[in-house]
Amino acid sequence: MIESMATAAVHNIKACIDGGEPETIATWNAICLADMGERGAAFIAMPQIPSRNTAWMKKGKWVRWAKIAYEKYFLHKVKTGSPEPIYEKSILKLLGVINTK
Repeated sequence: MIESMATAAVHNIKACIDGGEPETIATWNAICLADMGERGAAFIAMPQIPSRNTAWMKKGKWVRWAKIAYEKYFLHKVKTGSPEPIYEKSILKLLGVINTK
């Protein structure tokens, strides 16, 4: 959800600098990997605030490993300066998760 808000803010600031009107709207979609010791919980909520169109949750040891893998992936994105790689957009689109409108 934070990435959606930051993306919308950047697009709207650029539009204002270019003399246009802010038109990009952030979504309230949330994807979360919550680490809870040796286990964790993963969920997708679209939108985050009820009433939701999609609500999915799973828990288990795999979530901890998924979170570790995602942290490494995220740090790689930050170091390389690639905020939204095409493969990430494709996977999120396949899951039905949209960042901005």
